[in-house]
Amino acid sequence: MKASPGMVVLNIETLKLAVPRLAVLGGLALALAGCASWEKPGATEAEKRAALGQCEAIGRQLPPEWQTYVERPGYWEPSITRCSADGRRCWTLPGGFRPPQYRTRDAAAPLRDSVVGACMRDQGWTRTGGL
Repeated sequence: MKASPGMVVLNIETLKLAVPRLAVLGGLALALAGCASWEKPGATEAEKRAALGQCEAIGRQLPPEWQTYVERPGYWEPSITRCSADGRRCWTLPGGFRPPQYRTRDAAAPLRDSVVGACMRDQGWTRTGGL
């Protein structure tokens, strides 16, 4: 792809090397960003949308990196015996193995957000209202 004036071109292979380091920082920044917005003195809302759209398109060049992780590990739950107040009737609740719960996340999402942020800053935009 040939870069035209004002266009930002990123090397995907270089960005992939940064994923492990930026994933933690990007996730933290994203969580703390809250209601952040982009501002640039004298720019219109349409210009902001156009710049953000261009930067998000660049960010989408990074493919998702789906990772499955254990949200809650599996465990053995013991059986429990309960009796009535007078002790004449008892019953047992069966125990057993409770399997782990898994989740999937896109490990490249924080890097993608960092790429969008760098692109916007390179065009003179400033992040406000959040981190």
